[in-house]
Amino acid sequence: MNFTPLKFAIDKVLNYGIVNSTTLIFRPTEWVFGESFLKEGDMKLTTKLISLFIVTTLSTIVIMGLFLYDRLWKDRFQSSQKEISKQVDDIDFMLNIFFDGVENDVRTLSANEYVRSRDDKRFTSFLNADEATFKYKIGTLEEHIIHIFNTYRYNHQFVNSIYMGRENGSFVRSHKRDRPTRYDPRTRPWYIAAKNNPKTVLRTDPYPSLTTQDINIGVVKALVDEQGNFFGAVGIDVTLANLTNYIYMLNSTLIPEGEVFLLDKKRIVLASRDKSIWFRNIKEYSEELSGVLGENKQGGSPVSIKNTPHYVFSRKITEGDWTIAVLIPSRYIEKQIRGPILLTISGISLGFLLLSILTLAGLNVFVLHPVKRFKKEIDDVTKTGNLDRTIKVHSRDEIGGLADSFNKMIDTLNRTQQTLMDTERELREHRDHLEDLVRIRTEQLALATERAEEADRLKSAFLATMSHELRTPLNSIIGFTGILHQGLAGPLTDEQKKQLGMVQKSAHHLLELINDVLDISKIEAGQLEIAREPFDLRKSLDKVVHLVLPMAEKKGLPIHLHIGDTIGTFTGDQRRVEQTLINLLNNAIKFTEMGEIRVSCSLQDSKVILSVSDTGIGIKPEDMETIFKPFRQIDTGLSRKYEGTGLGLSITRKLVIMMGGEIHVKSNEGVGSTFIVILPIC
Repeated sequence: MNFTPLKFAIDKVLNYGIVNSTTLIFRPTEWVFGESFLKEGDMKLTTKLISLFIVTTLSTIVIMGLFLYDRLWKDRFQSSQKEISKQVDDIDFMLNIFFDGVENDVRTLSANEYVRSRDDKRFTSFLNADEATFKYKIGTLEEHIIHIFNTYRYNHQFVNSIYMGRENGSFVRSHKRDRPTRYDPRTRPWYIAAKNNPKTVLRTDPYPSLTTQDINIGVVKALVDEQGNFFGAVGIDVTLANLTNYIYMLNSTLIPEGEVFLLDKKRIVLASRDKSIWFRNIKEYSEELSGVLGENKQGGSPVSIKNTPHYVFSRKITEGDWTIAVLIPSRYIEKQIRGPILLTISGISLGFLLLSILTLAGLNVFVLHPVKRFKKEIDDVTKTGNLDRTIKVHSRDEIGGLADSFNKMIDTLNRTQQTLMDTERELREHRDHLEDLVRIRTEQLALATERAEEADRLKSAFLATMSHELRTPLNSIIGFTGILHQGLAGPLTDEQKKQLGMVQKSAHHLLELINDVLDISKIEAGQLEIAREPFDLRKSLDKVVHLVLPMAEKKGLPIHLHIGDTIGTFTGDQRRVEQTLINLLNNAIKFTEMGEIRVSCSLQDSKVILSVSDTGIGIKPEDMETIFKPFRQIDTGLSRKYEGTGLGLSITRKLVIMMGGEIHVKSNEGVGSTFIVILPIC
């Protein structure tokens, strides 16, 4: 059981004190053991621990069982594969010994003086035999040879027959043929093979018998005289039936269950328990088995035979192109593996069970019993509310330390309770004076609001007065300088005209500044109203362009105006639309030294799109956020090159927003800028 959260909470009370002390005083068991601990019918702690250990133990056993079963299965399966592969090697070894023995026997027989006798004129011949009238006429020499052959056959149970053919067509056999039909040994595969390879002992390919349904495999040796002349061949036949019996004799000793196949290089079945597939391709028995054997994999490969899972083990015979394939049912391998695995898992499970029982016994003695005593003491404190009572748990471990901490906490709670009472009294007194504090603060706020409104009124009056007082003399200056400049008061020298022009230009500039300041003040005060009247937008655009064209021509800048065909009557504030376009064109002309200025107007998605593009100095990326703020200019400092107050773009943006539109800018430093105004069609 983890008592760390409770110990931490008690230490927190001891170090810092808590406000919700009644929760700890009157519901300690619920706080320690959970909200449902004291409810009637809830599971007891002992039952919970036992259930926890049962679940944990069973889960561990299941998980480890699955892991061990998988691991042990793989190990045992590999061991079984190695064991079966070794047994297949043993079959290969025994087959090679068998055929080596037959080959040695053929050599021995071919070296026998009676067998090598050249007096073969009276040997039995089936060249012109008539099955109905044929009778054996066996001479002394032939009878002696037959005795030698037959004695060998009786001593070797898996040998079918021993025979000899001669160049004159005679044929001597260990026992009489089943049917004395016409027979020329010189045309048989075993004879032809021996004649073509006179110096070696040969193992023929399987061939059918002429008188029976047997399939024979011949081991033959040529008979050659001292001069190397071929005069006949001696052979020993092993039928597929005898070879199968020999293999299954080995199989019953080495591999009790399963099927064994002996295949030639063309995968023709030479030996198997199922006679129906003798001398047929293994593919006819199972295409899946044929495919697996064609892969030449080492070890066991899974294969399904007639919907039954098997494992096939195969290998090439050491001598020759034959293949041994052992087909073992999966249940046989599983039976060999399952027992040891289950025994191992059972032992481990029993060990875990014993360990769990011992652990539960230890928990009951060292944890559960002290916890029950601790709970009883806490319940007494809960029922009586007596904070002077101490908990006595005789233990030096964490539970004992928990009881000590709890006793200290109760003492701290006594002190905290008194502190809380004092604090409550102070809060009550503060609450009684709170209304007075709110009233005083409200009066202060009302006074500040009144002063702010008065200041706003004074500012508006000042701006109105200053606007009138400044505009009147400025208009007089502009008017009189115009009269003087036109020569109506008398002729002027060139220098006087130049000076008067400078005065008139400065007066106009000062008037524009006054108008800008007045506009920004009205906008910020919410006193600027936007008109909603229809006007000819096309004419307004032409008017503004012609108004600023002289200023552009002085700098050699052409202004290209493009108005869409759909642009006509527009409902809005004509003056503010023209003011917006004038501000943008003034900026474009001011910051462009060479190149051109383009103005376009089009209708898109029920909105008017106005754009002003120039080839001027452009705007740095870091200045894009500040160009629309009042009194902000790109060109600042004492060495300014371009005039202006920095109010033009700020006023333009505020006017566009008040007209329900948007303004955007695209710019590349040193290339130029494009300002785009989007206005809704009212």
